[in-house]
Order: sequence, then structure tokens, then C-alpha cells
Amino acid sequence: METYKYKDLPITPAIIEVLIIELFNGQTLKRDDIVKIILEHHISNGGLRPEAKDFPRSVKKALSNMQKKGDTINKSYGFWEIHKNEAPIQTKENTIKETPIDQIPTHNIYGKGDNAIYFYYLPSYKTLAQVQGKNTWRCKIGRTDRDPLSRILSQSSTALPEIPIVEFIVKTENASILETMIHSILTIRNKHIKDSPGIEWFDTNPEEVLDIIKYARKDII
Repeated sequence: METYKYKDLPITPAIIEVLIIELFNGQTLKRDDIVKIILEHHISNGGLRPEAKDFPRSVKKALSNMQKKGDTINKSYGFWEIHKNEAPIQTKENTIKETPIDQIPTHNIYGKGDNAIYFYYLPSYKTLAQVQGKNTWRCKIGRTDRDPLSRILSQSSTALPEIPIVEFIVKTENASILETMIHSILTIRNKHIKDSPGIEWFDTNPEEVLDIIKYARKDII
């Protein structure tokens, strides 16, 4: 196993800049998540805690320095795009418009019907969970009576900081009933994320939700 190059060293703004590129290049995520992931990654690999008392301020300074060099973009309040390469940096609006629906990562499509349940998450949420040693992360479980990928794409272009991973889509004629059942079971398990916009975000993973669907509708999966 390769030795962590910053082992036994306190984390500094210069180290923060390197780790931001190594861990997040090509992603857009919240600064708060960057703070958590960077510090936990450094310490879990043998690095020392920062000497500065206000570590979030150090991360903010590192991001600002990187922005001056063209390595980051402050997309909106609290959200940063990390993009260090030779290619021109695209804006969020251009990236979304140029992404064909059939290129949105979709792992599985089950069932038949005019309505659908969709399950997606942002890559940065899963990355944060993995660094923290967790097997669940913030996921959205919603329903639609039109094309689910069009629905998800419309959300990503207006309300999401990065293109989501669509883990699966379940087509059915009774999406409302199935969605209510999934939400209810996850809420009973204390998986609902109360500080999220709307009622569709849960701390879960694809396997847990698929198990619920299999229990409720064995004929679909």
C-alpha cells in the first residue's frame, strides 16, 4: 500500500489545494462537504490535525487561491466546481444543455407503465459517505407521470449543482402508491432527511430501496 505523502504532517492550505484536486477534480460540491472530506481523509491516512483553529477558513482560502489560478469556480453560494486541466472550463448552464438525456448515467430500468419511480443521488454525496466509512448517503426518491430522465434533467438544470447518478428507474401504473410506500417505510426507519427541500430525500442506498420495492411489488423486480 502506498504511503500517504502527508503522513505525520499538519494539514496546511498548500496541502488542502493538492487534496482538493486529487479528491474532487471534475466535481461540483458544497464547501462544507469539502471541509469534512479533506480533513477526514488527511487524518485517516496518518496526517496531523491543522495548527490553525479555523480549518473551514483555511479551506475557503485554498479555494479562493485556486480560483485565481483557474482551478475552481464558485458556482453559487457555498458550491464550488473543481476543474484543473488544459480544457476550457464550461459553465454549469452549458454543461447541462449539452448533456444528452441518453448519456445521463442510468444503471437499471425495471417494470412497465406510463408512470415511474426514480432513484438518484449526487456523486459528491456518495464520495462523502465513503470517506466517512458509511454505506448510506443522501438520495432522492421521486415519481413522475412523464419521461423520468427528462424530469431529472430539468431538476439538475435548475436546482442541482452537478449531474446526478440515476441508480434505477421503476416503471409502473401506480407510481403514487409505490412512492408513498417507500417513503413511509424509510421514514419509519428514521431515514428521512428533514433539512432537505421537499419530502423526497432520504439517507439510504440503492440496495435498501430495491429491497423495499421487491417486498411491495415482487412482480416488478
